[in-house]
Amino acid sequence: MPIFEYQCQKCGAEFEKLVPNADTKPTCERCGAKDVERQLSTFSAMFAGSRALPCSDGACPTGQPSGGCAGGECPFS
Repeated sequence: MPIFEYQCQKCGAEFEKLVPNADTKPTCERCGAKDVERQLSTFSAMFAGSRALPCSDGACPTGQPSGGCAGGECPFS
């Protein structure tokens, strides 16, 4: 079963829900309203042997601008 992200149109709450199929509309976890809208989700994947670098989120631990670590070479890679 896929996990979808939703936003309640009544109270604005955002939540994730495991649903049996894409046509199922859950109720809001905060206020119980049935008027929820499915949101677009981002996709992320990790493969065997791969790892996320500390700079991959745009914030370098060295304090350098992203992509400019230590003169262009990331000491964390």
